[in-house]
Amino acid sequence: MRNLRLLLLAQLMFINPIFGQINHSGHFQLYKLIGILDQEEISLPFRLVEYQLGFSKGNVDIITNTALEYRWAGNETKVDVREAYLAWYPSWGEFKLGKQIHAWGEVDGNNPTDNLNPYDYYYIFQPGSQRKIGVLSANLKYYSDRWNFEAVVIPQHTGNRIPFDEPDFPLSQFTEFLDPRDHVAKVENPFEFGGKWQVNLKNSDLSLSGLIARDRTFSLAVYDLDQDFSVIPYFGYRKTQVLGLDGVTFYHGITFRGEIAYFKTRNDLSGDYTQPILLESEAEYSQYAFQAEFTVPFEIIVSSQFLGSQTLKMDGAKVNKTTMMGMPFAIIADRGLLILLSRTFMDNALELSSYTFYNLEMNSFMLDGKMDYSLGKNLAVNFGFTQFFGNENELEDRFNDLESFSHVQISLKYNF
Repeated sequence: MRNLRLLLLAQLMFINPIFGQINHSGHFQLYKLIGILDQEEISLPFRLVEYQLGFSKGNVDIITNTALEYRWAGNETKVDVREAYLAWYPSWGEFKLGKQIHAWGEVDGNNPTDNLNPYDYYYIFQPGSQRKIGVLSANLKYYSDRWNFEAVVIPQHTGNRIPFDEPDFPLSQFTEFLDPRDHVAKVENPFEFGGKWQVNLKNSDLSLSGLIARDRTFSLAVYDLDQDFSVIPYFGYRKTQVLGLDGVTFYHGITFRGEIAYFKTRNDLSGDYTQPILLESEAEYSQYAFQAEFTVPFEIIVSSQFLGSQTLKMDGAKVNKTTMMGMPFAIIADRGLLILLSRTFMDNALELSSYTFYNLEMNSFMLDGKMDYSLGKNLAVNFGFTQFFGNENELEDRFNDLESFSHVQISLKYNF
């Protein structure tokens, strides 16, 4: 009887727990950045380990994605639970609850309509979801033969992760006399929600989306005069409404993708201040991204994007562009052209890729090239470089600051 009990216990613990299935995967990656100008190491955090663990039973999944972040300087480590949610897949659609990374829009990587997740600016030059921060949310999707509907509710506002006091990273925000993090007003109404309706046409998909949320980066919102008549600036997250349209279609071997979004933002900060002077700032702006992807001779894949941001209306205090929602590239350029080339060799064991982003207004650009080579079933090595070319005649060109961030990179990645 005792042996039978042990056998049953082992089956419950190790063999198909609760008659479900456990799935896991991940990778271990060593990563180095070396500055081109001074040949010195650029010390920024990177994800040393990522581990995905999931449990499936019937039409229910439990999914987690955890990362161990590491920085060479100081041997600093940080555990980051990037995602942890419950997913239910009924016959009519799906429902997810927990910390999630969402994906809206059709354009690759630069999405004006995708504003559900904040960004981690340490990874802003990484692709796709790698630069996003998961948010606690509920996500409901309903599918029909011709159309789909999605609703997202986010009960708690989460801001971008912004580098501060990082001399190796030009996008860092330096504060000589005042650290704005000490003077960020609490969000009184953090509830956010959005919806998306997609219609499936012949060889095309078209979507209309809406979102009411808070900006992901804080901005100057109010001045307060204390009892000593000292001026203290306070920062807050503006309330922003987003209306988006995106679509994808195919024509003669070419894939066309497009997005356009309209933003309306205002400062509605309130709180307990001594003598507040509210900065009445309102703005309306738009962003767009259009992409064409096709294959040319020698099996080279070409992807080109035309990106842009335009201020439509500005009332009261000037709204800083770096705090606006939308595409991360809107921070460094109002209009740009991105061209990506890629090709695989040796039965996909070797991939070469390069892209350039040209700032159409400042006449500056960046070049990026990468080589990914598989050393075996689970091991791969990556070499790359990123070079920024600013325009000294344009003082507001952000590429001037980024020139010092030009670097080469090498990484060794083991998948398990």
